[in-house]
Amino acid sequence: MTTAVRPRSATLRFSHAVLAVAVIHQLLVSEWMAKPWKLADATAVQVTLFELHEWVGLTLAVLLGGLLFALARRYRSGVFGHFLPWLHRAGRKALAGELGPIVKAAKRLRPPTAAQTQVLAAAVQGIGLLTLLFFAVTGIAMSLMEDKLDLMHRIGSIHELGALPLKLYLLGHAGMALIHEWRGEGLVRQMLVPRQA
Repeated sequence: MTTAVRPRSATLRFSHAVLAVAVIHQLLVSEWMAKPWKLADATAVQVTLFELHEWVGLTLAVLLGGLLFALARRYRSGVFGHFLPWLHRAGRKALAGELGPIVKAAKRLRPPTAAQTQVLAAAVQGIGLLTLLFFAVTGIAMSLMEDKLDLMHRIGSIHELGALPLKLYLLGHAGMALIHEWRGEGLVRQMLVPRQA
């Protein structure tokens, strides 16, 4: 089934690309950087990677704040209902209405179309935004505790707990986009093709 490709706005495509590149960068750099509470024992490269991770993370936190503000303006009071549908009865009902056919389709090894999973897709995006918000808050808290290494270490341990969920989110998000693209729905093309004026 091939559907018409609806290109996304330049703002959405740009913010999606920046978030994707920055998140992948943060995950990769964190594998080789020095832990901030162990800088005295680290090599110069590890310290530089930590500093890069810290500055990219703080910049990403500011960009995430701007994105959340833009989403709040776009969806007004419905922003939480759109991205966190399980918080209200109508959202839970809509989500349950999508999950039943998804389970049936999975049993037949036939994934549903993107049009059949709009509430679920928004909920998954909400989980991604919450995960990034978790990293932003814990990362900012760590940067404010530079002179209190023990507290920074405890916050850092919490900060690191989000790495696996974020990796799973990225794999699932990208994987589902590729499945929908393979099915001819054009989701990847929507993010890559500029909108015609």
